[in-house]
Amino acid sequence: MIEKNDLINILKNWNIWENEIDVGIKRGKYINEIYPYIKRKEILVLKGIRRCGKSTIMKQLIYELVKKGVHKKQILYLNLEDYNFKDSLNLKLFEEVLEVYLKYSKNKKITYFFIDEIQNIEGWERFVRTIYDQGKKIKFILSGSNASLLSKELSTLLTGRNITFQIKILTLKEYFSFKKNGSIEEYMTYGGFPEVVLESEKLTKKIILQQYFEDIINKDIISRNKIRNIELVFNLSRNIIANSGTKTSLNKLAKTYGVSDTTISTYISYMQDSFLISKVPFFSYSLKKRHNVLMKPKYYATDNGFVYVSNLNFSKNIGKMYEMAVFLKLYDSIKNISYWAEKGEVDFVLENQGINVTSTNNIDKREYEGLLEFKKKFKSNIGKMILITKSISKIENGIEYVPLKNWLLE
Repeated sequence: MIEKNDLINILKNWNIWENEIDVGIKRGKYINEIYPYIKRKEILVLKGIRRCGKSTIMKQLIYELVKKGVHKKQILYLNLEDYNFKDSLNLKLFEEVLEVYLKYSKNKKITYFFIDEIQNIEGWERFVRTIYDQGKKIKFILSGSNASLLSKELSTLLTGRNITFQIKILTLKEYFSFKKNGSIEEYMTYGGFPEVVLESEKLTKKIILQQYFEDIINKDIISRNKIRNIELVFNLSRNIIANSGTKTSLNKLAKTYGVSDTTISTYISYMQDSFLISKVPFFSYSLKKRHNVLMKPKYYATDNGFVYVSNLNFSKNIGKMYEMAVFLKLYDSIKNISYWAEKGEVDFVLENQGINVTSTNNIDKREYEGLLEFKKKFKSNIGKMILITKSISKIENGIEYVPLKNWLLE
């Protein structure tokens, strides 16, 4: 374990006790959503893909606390990605951190304990629940980069004790707050990771995205799940991401890579757990049909930039870029997204809404016919029909035509 003198020095480097707060560019929608819960007793959990800005949002919450009168030494921030902790990632670390912090700070009031990348310590939920149930004056704000791990633990030991928020990459509206002179074309190509958005050099953007991709695969998929077939995971991940929005056959992928359907399904689930991709299933009110293996799902990358570094032709495929941009806007705010394809096709189905996407103003009739077929089949259950276009804005035959940029900025 780390010596106590060394531990307090590590904590001093990360905390604001003797330093100013660098909060970066404020992501107001998350601060406004999360901060009202910070004085409640529940454990707050920020989950999301690696490098989406969870740590920065934690710092912004710290800033809000200090601004509203909380003393700096009431706040404790622990970053479990710090290399100094690599040989000390066990439950004992939490105890030692609290011990040296309380001795240093002499804090008798409530402690706001921020723990970044909580999933790096196995069994963390037992420690957090014990402190919570003992009624100690500690408010936990946690972050994590693994959906399944967090969900499993939050739904067992921490049921009713937590409030969870998912942090995502920048929306187009946020992108323009980060980069006043940006363009929708750049956003659709390189995506919305904050560090990538703020980087001006295109080659550097690409290098950062490739590094993010490799870190997620290595740390959140291969290492966490103790996978030996590293090459398969990388190849499968690139395949799924490069073909974002394409109907996916597990059987076909299994034959391509010479493994079982179960292996492919398992690896895809790991990709979803790391927030690298998101599943869009076939739409049907019938559970039997919805879960029929013949109704192939679609998978989308959770950032345009990953498609760009996985598919060399992505920046030339304007139609795919439009579709990805629409998906990411929906992914940011809608929980249940699906698609429909029978006589016609609808790119995205929400609760009572159908959306098709085209990147041109010379609209192929299949785009609006798909929406009309969908409306005809489900009649009164379906409300608004939207066709997202390059720049056409009108309402015709019950379909609302909306320019992409307008729709993204709504």
